[in-house]
Order: sequence, then C-alpha cells, then structure tokens
Amino acid sequence: MPGFAAVAWVQFRTSIAQNSGSSEKRQTMETVAAPEVWLDSSQQRFCSDPGTAVRLLAPAGSGKTHSILHRCLAVARRASEEKPRFLVFTFTRAARDELATRLHDVPAFDEIRALVDVSTVNSWGFRWLRPRLTNARLVASTTDRYFCLMNVLQPAWQREEKLKALLTDSRRRSRGARQVMDLADQLKGLGFRHDRDGTEAQFHAHVDWLTDRGMEGSLRAIVETLRAIEVIDDTPGDAADPWPLVYARFFDFWREAIERMHASALLTLEDQKYWALLGIEEQLRDGRAPTGSQRFSHILVDEFQDINPLDLELLKAIAALHRTSLTIVGDDDQAIFEWRGATPEFILEPERDIGCAYTSHVLEVNYRSPRNIVEMSQRLIAHNRRRVLKHVRAASDSTAEVHVVRVPNLQSGIERVLELARSALTGPRPETLALIGRKRSQIIPYQIVFARHDIAFCAAEDLHVLLSDAFDELKNALALKAQASNPSPFGPDPVEALVKLADKVRRYPLSKVDRGGLRTHVLAARPPNVVSALEALYSYRGPLKGANADGERSAEFYAAIRALLQAESVADTIRALSLHFEGLQRDYGKSLDDIFFLDPPFLHLAEYATPYGSDFAAFYRDIEKAATTLARLPSDADADQPGQAPWNAPVHLMTALRAKGKEFDNVVVLDCNSDIWPSPFAITERELEAERRLFYVAITRPRRRLYLLVDGTILGRASSPSPYLAEMGLANDA
Repeated sequence: MPGFAAVAWVQFRTSIAQNSGSSEKRQTMETVAAPEVWLDSSQQRFCSDPGTAVRLLAPAGSGKTHSILHRCLAVARRASEEKPRFLVFTFTRAARDELATRLHDVPAFDEIRALVDVSTVNSWGFRWLRPRLTNARLVASTTDRYFCLMNVLQPAWQREEKLKALLTDSRRRSRGARQVMDLADQLKGLGFRHDRDGTEAQFHAHVDWLTDRGMEGSLRAIVETLRAIEVIDDTPGDAADPWPLVYARFFDFWREAIERMHASALLTLEDQKYWALLGIEEQLRDGRAPTGSQRFSHILVDEFQDINPLDLELLKAIAALHRTSLTIVGDDDQAIFEWRGATPEFILEPERDIGCAYTSHVLEVNYRSPRNIVEMSQRLIAHNRRRVLKHVRAASDSTAEVHVVRVPNLQSGIERVLELARSALTGPRPETLALIGRKRSQIIPYQIVFARHDIAFCAAEDLHVLLSDAFDELKNALALKAQASNPSPFGPDPVEALVKLADKVRRYPLSKVDRGGLRTHVLAARPPNVVSALEALYSYRGPLKGANADGERSAEFYAAIRALLQAESVADTIRALSLHFEGLQRDYGKSLDDIFFLDPPFLHLAEYATPYGSDFAAFYRDIEKAATTLARLPSDADADQPGQAPWNAPVHLMTALRAKGKEFDNVVVLDCNSDIWPSPFAITERELEAERRLFYVAITRPRRRLYLLVDGTILGRASSPSPYLAEMGLANDA
C-alpha cells in the first residue's frame, strides 16, 4: 500500500478484520508485536526471524515494502547495545523512492530512520566508484555511446575484420554502433569477465553456466544480434554451435574495449556495477573491510527475482565486504525480466549460487486485489512447475467483475474498448483504465483512436512508436504511394522516390556506389512518375545491396515496391510495407521489449486501418494527431513528478512488462488468444512458464473490473482463445 501512513494502515486492516466473517482472517489481522506494528502472522514470522540469510517470497499486494521496513525495526529493537545498520537495495528509482518515503513519513519508523540506507544498485556502484576513478563520466546517451565507440574504442575494433567492416560501412555504421555497445553491456550483465574469461575454455565454461541457469534466451539474443550485424555468419555449422565464432570475432574486442573505457574513465550503466564489483573483490583480497559506522550489518535486496548474474556477484561481494549475509525479497511468480538477463533461478535456489543456507517465508495475504482475482491468478500460476508453492488468500471478500469479451476482429475490439474508456470516464469521479498488451504492436492502434476521439491517455516513453524514425518513414512511404502516379512536378521526383523505397527493401540502406548506379540507370529512362521508374528498375543489372546476378535482386526489389504501389487501400499499403520492407523493422528508440518481439510491428495497425478504405488523407491526419498527442507527454523520467497532468490521465496504455507494480480500477488485457498469450516463439518449458508469469502480472492489476478481450481473427487468420483462460477457470466463458 504505497504511501499509507501508519494510522491509515491500522484503520484499513482493522476494518477488514471487523467486516470479515472468517475467524481465521480475524486472527490473521491481530497484532503480534508492539501496537504500532500491525503485522499479519506471515509478515510477523519474517520480521522476527533471527537469521541474516532469509528469503521472503512476497506475492503481489502482500505488503512487501511494509514488511521490509518492519523487519529492520524488529532487528533494531532486538539489538542489545550497538544499533545495527541496514542497507536496502532496489533496482528502480520508483521502488527506492517508495521505501524512502515510507521510512520518512510513517512515525513507527522514527527510531530506525538514521539506521537505514536505501539505494538502487546502480547508484550505489557509482557512488563507490566516483572517489576511486578520476573524472568519471557516465556514457549513457546515444550520441555519447557512438562517440565512445568510434573514437575511444576504434583501435580495438580496427583489428577485428568483421567489426571493422560494420563500423566503416556508411549504410550500417550508425545502427551497428548502437548494437555493439548494447552487446558489450549485455555480456557484462550476463556475468562475463574480461579478467577471468581470457581463454576460450573459460569463456565456454561461463556459457555452460548460464545455460544451466536457464538463460538460453539471453544467450540466443546475443547470437541473433551478432548475426544481424554480420559479425558472425549464418551458416549451418555455425548455427549448431555459434559460440566459437562469438569468442573469436567479438569477445577479444570486448575485453580490450572494457580496459580502454576504464582507462578513459568512461562508464556505461552496467559499468557502474561491473567496476564496483572488481574493486570490491580487490578490497576483499587485500583484507580491507569497512568498520564502525561504515559497516552495514544487514543487507536486504528487494525484487531479487529480477537480478542478472552481474547483480548477483556484486551483491555477494558487498555482503562479503560487510561480513554479513543477504536477505532477499521478491516473487518468483513475477519474474518477467528474463529477456534482459535476469533469471528466476537465483530466487528459486539461492543456496546454489549464493553459497549459504536460507530460511524461507511467504507472505500469505493479498491486501490489494479482490478475492476472485486472487483465486483465478493462483489457479493460473499453479500450472508452472518451476516455482515455490504458495497459499495466498485475499484480505477482502469483495469481488471484481470479470468479463471475457468475444469480438470477431481487431476493429470490433477497438470499438468495444472505446466504449469501455468512455464509460470509465463518465461521471464526477473518472475511473482509471489500463490497456495491457503482450507487445507494443497491439497498442499502436489505440494511440491513434484515443487521440482521434480526444480521450486523454498516457503511455510509457518506450511505447511511443508513433514518434520513432520508423514511423516517420512509414508516413513518408504512405504519402509517396498516394502520389506515385502523379507526374513531376505535381508528384514526387520519380528517381529519388524509387531510390528511397529501394533503401528500405532490405535491412540496410543502399551503399553510395549502389545508389549512384541505380540512379544513373533510372535517369536514363526519363520516367515521368514513380510507376514508370519502377519499370526501369526491373532491367537494372548493377549491384543492389549485394550481387545482382541475372537481375535476381532487381526482380526482388521490383516485386516488393510493386506490391506497395499497387495496394489500393490504406490497410493493404501498410501490410505491403510491413511484409516487404525490412528496413522499417528497427529498434524504436529506448526499447524495453523482449526477445520474443519478432513479428512485423505495423500489422496490427494495418488491420485497424481497414475502415479508412483508400482515404489516405484521413488516415494521415489521424496518425499525425496521435503523434502530436504523444509528443506532449512528459518522458518516463518525469512520470513521478508532481504537476505532470498527462501522467494523471485516467487511461493508460502499456505492455505487461510495464504493468508490474501498478494497479487500476479497470484493466483490459488485449488479444487473449493463443497466438499472443503465450507467444508463438515460446517453445521450451522455461519459455512457456515465463509467458504464463507475464500473463499473471497482467491479470492481477485490476481493483474493480477485468476485461479479457478475445479475438475471433488476428491479422486475418482464425485464432483460438488463450489456454490461460481455461487455466483460470474461464473456459466456459471463452
């Protein structure tokens, strides 16, 4: 219950006890410690545990923050003489601020306020490094990272043939630089070490360690990126075991790059943890440990299910430095960040990788969700085998309305959601409504329709696909297609328009040489419009993003552009762009989506555009209005700042990854179909369990109403309901 004062917390729990007909529930609400503590029995068992190696499994809405601080209070009160000091780690600023606010505002915590230090892991690492690294500079922006790679790290990649080819190619350099820097951080996050994994055998041993911890998805993402930027080859032999090539063509560069950046006092976000870890290990080897007021006797880690291998090693080193153990807090059922290097294995089997015996506690009461939501979510998640068994019950007897809404297609679903949004906003006190999708492509149409109907909404920055370069290119392609038959000067320049389209047919733009050859050839035909220029392309025999033997590549480009130009409707035009123009498939700014996001991003938008027919002008006006609406929203960094009116809008658009930790009056889970939940790219048992955890997070957000939208067709193909509905006991409704 973020932000509850102590009195409000007591009143809330007392009212539950008074209104409940269950003697067991009344007993649960009784205090078992000092009057101002007011803990239920499962929370009290955790707070009174005398050990330091303790695991708390805290399901959604179970009072986790409350329990963490009360454990610190209980430990401090048990101390006989010297008061203990507590270091509480979080992984987001929002979680840090919530803990710090509760610590400061609740009178019960007055006596431990000076004893508890709350910090994110990254900021702690940076504070540790700052006095030890002269003029340290954080390299976080895209511009700074590009400059760092192209200048500071140039001597390192110049010696690697494939990297040199990538980073000196004007077609691929900009995007490739971003991907190389991201890969470098991913290797650090996965626990690779430049000082320890120097030999190929050591490198492969760590790959095996990660595989054994269920991190095949993170490893696969690295390989796929290296193939995409053509650093490793996509041949059958390499597909079977790509890791020797990863070591040979990227890892040596990576090790040297780490040293060069450190020598220049340049730090990425992962470096804040990486170099802090190496420095603390050196302290431990030298026997230098903090003493007195500098020493923390208790270290607690929140959201432990979301840590990656680098986080784990750093936390273990900090605990060793302070001669204590880690108290770990989290929920294995909400481990949804595996795509970014986390694994639930660390919280499921802490003894295995932390190296000491743990006592475990489970918070058993959900104070946030209605009873039927708790029961359905527990039925759902019980189908995961790799988890800790929990017996969670709701504190409240209230129930939420749960509706399985069957619609024939996406367009009908949009109309239904529009009705729900208007209903939620009607009345003197508007209710909150969240639309939760599995991936960003599901949310794009709703950004447009809400803007068109003047419904205020907010969306996280990484969902602003309409503000991306790719979307600008989509709009330009739509405008070009609409004028393709018009002769110049009343239409676009036919030669330049054709070259721009050819730029997007495959992954990278045309090289300078290819562009010049194609332009010269088409100019010679003197085409009056873009359609005529396309005919000239068919006879081109020069290089076109590679060899063009017998004009095979020209025929491929011709077919792709022809499909676009001959599309009669807005929807068919967007489908052609999405299916045939790979250059539009790119990262959309600060992507926080996961490794299963592999489908073309604009296909949902194409289905939404069906009612526009061939009215390109109306569609263009609506997407422009939606983009303008998004441009007025504050960045995610400002989301928690007071006075940011757009973020107080009652309608929220998000992916399930963004929904964790939030709650709303009404929740619509989009496209509850087997093609979406679970993702068709989830194949192994681990991946399927990860998908179920993601759906579990989505359905546990509502306070009053849950709508599960089931489409009869998705992207023109018949689709069945998600198996999760049957697992929740809603098979008859579906």
